[in-house]
Amino acid sequence: MSVERNMLAGLEARKIFGLGNNEEFNRKIARPHRDSAFRPEDFIGKVYPREEVREDEEKIRRIKKSPDYIHEKSSEAVDLEYVLMEGIKVSGWFGENVESVRKTAEYDDITNGTDFVVAFLDEDTDKFVYLAVDATTSADPSVLHRKAGKVFEKLSQAKMVEIKYLEDPDGKAGKAEMPRVVLALGPEKTVALQKLMAEKSDWARDAGEKYDFLASAEEQLLEFINYVLVRARLLGEGRKLKNFDDVSRFLGDHEDEMGGRIGEIVRKHMEVLNFISQAGKRKKPARDFQAGSN
Repeated sequence: MSVERNMLAGLEARKIFGLGNNEEFNRKIARPHRDSAFRPEDFIGKVYPREEVREDEEKIRRIKKSPDYIHEKSSEAVDLEYVLMEGIKVSGWFGENVESVRKTAEYDDITNGTDFVVAFLDEDTDKFVYLAVDATTSADPSVLHRKAGKVFEKLSQAKMVEIKYLEDPDGKAGKAEMPRVVLALGPEKTVALQKLMAEKSDWARDAGEKYDFLASAEEQLLEFINYVLVRARLLGEGRKLKNFDDVSRFLGDHEDEMGGRIGEIVRKHMEVLNFISQAGKRKKPARDFQAGSN
């Protein structure tokens, strides 16, 4: 390998682990989020036997050597992970009920397509509600279609994404199933938001992209709910539940039919949709900041 390729490989490795070119963003934001990631070794003995964790880590080492993985985990995509984590956790993009935002272990990142997990606190039940998030800066429709396709494939089997290495804010550790959404933003706007957060993080609280992320998450959750209900023949073809209130009314009207696995999946999606919808109802400022705008 040439000296130039060695240098590029080293730079790419730094970026993959969240150390991009904006050192101020790295120091203030990326590193703290990266360091709070779930670590499989912390689960040894407490949840999983040592040998199982070692097997998971070996599996990840093999996958990471593939060209497809290196291509997909571009530095900009990693930067977006931390922008989103900061926006949701610190700037309140997903509302005031967010209890924690933590980066996943590499195992769940690579095998379950999840970059980080958001834990909401349901104050009525005093339980945590989870959302898995996959961040991408790709504008390629085929990439977004493939990512969404994986969610639909699981739902067609009455499954959701299962995060293996998860610990709730109260310290309870183990597997958990949850809805998953894909949030996308172009590289230029991602870089602009990095700069905004590093220099004047208060401005990020009502960045225009926040509302785009909320709208995208809400749309996806509704699509998944409708898909599950149509497949279960509980919702007629061509009919769509358009918002949280629609879903809530439908579940109330069909309570006797919403037992078992289908009911569980719909309710988990509805719980997250509730928090996302509430956050999206906040009035959008008349002159909000748009990353990348003048």
